[in-house]
Amino acid sequence: TDLTAFYKNAKSRFDESAEFKKISQLNVVKLQAGDEECRKIWQVLCDVSRMEFEKVYARLDISVKECGESFYNDKIAPVIDEFDSRGMISVEEGGAKCVFVPNFKIPLMLQKSDGGYGYDSTDMAAIKYRLNELKARQIVYITDFTQGDHFQMVFAAAKKIGWVDDDSH
Repeated sequence: TDLTAFYKNAKSRFDESAEFKKISQLNVVKLQAGDEECRKIWQVLCDVSRMEFEKVYARLDISVKECGESFYNDKIAPVIDEFDSRGMISVEEGGAKCVFVPNFKIPLMLQKSDGGYGYDSTDMAAIKYRLNELKARQIVYITDFTQGDHFQMVFAAAKKIGWVDDDSH
């Protein structure tokens, strides 16, 4: 689709242009902070994406309740606050807020040094929401195998803070 070409071109430009990359990163921070212009642009992209997704869902004869990454934006800061209040946040060089988990040398970065959030923070907010708000007793994650370590760290952090017990897996 045209949207796929748009995303591929943007990714290529992001990888090749330091200036475009910096502007993109700053706009993500603005979007996460609720900037009106960024939200309008983002909403157009979401609407176009949603139309394409609906075609696939119709072919599969399924319905999906959408909870994209942005659904969790307002849930991220309270997650960081919870980790911080329990003394589990390590503030790294530049101000990034991280959580170290057993068996991994690198941390989960709950807040980047520029104040933005990434997959680590979104996935922590998502797991807390699914466990506490949806009262999920079982959550199945299907991802590319390259994300295995990331999700093992997310699950380890959820155990570390007490959202799940040691018997959960």
